[in-house]
Amino acid sequence: MQWADVLGMSVGDLVALAAVVLAAVLIVGSVVTNSRFRGEEKLWEQLRAHGRRTEAEIVGIARPPDRLIKRGRHAADMAAAELRLTFSDAAGQRHDANVRTFIDTELIANFTAGRKVHVVHSNDKPPQVAIDRDRTQLEIPSTD
Repeated sequence: MQWADVLGMSVGDLVALAAVVLAAVLIVGSVVTNSRFRGEEKLWEQLRAHGRRTEAEIVGIARPPDRLIKRGRHAADMAAAELRLTFSDAAGQRHDANVRTFIDTELIANFTAGRKVHVVHSNDKPPQVAIDRDRTQLEIPSTD
C-alpha cells in the first residue's frame, strides 16, 4: 500500500463521515422544527373541552426559512406557518399570541393580516392559545 492510497482512503473516510454528520444534522433539525409546529394541535386537543373560545385577528403570518411542508392526514400538503394573533379574553383584556401550526397549502391564502380566526385559550398568564379546529378550517378533508 502506497502513501497516496492511505491518503485517499483517509480523505474518502472523512467525506463519508461528513456526509453522515450532515444527514444527521438535517434530520434532527427537521424533527425539531416539525415538533414545534405539531405541538399546537396537541394543545388544541387539551384545550378543546375546557378552554375559552373567542375570535382573534391575524396581525401577521410568517413561514419558517426552510418552508417546511408535510403530508396531512388527507394526503394534502400542509405548510408550517407562525400566526401572530391578537384577541380579547372574557374580561376584555387584550392578548397577543404567536401560534405555530400546519395549514393546508390550498387554504393558506385565507390566513392574511386583518382576517379573523377562531381560537381556544387557557386562563393562564400568559394564556396558551391554539386555533379552534372546530370553527376554523386548517385542512381540507378527504372525500373518502
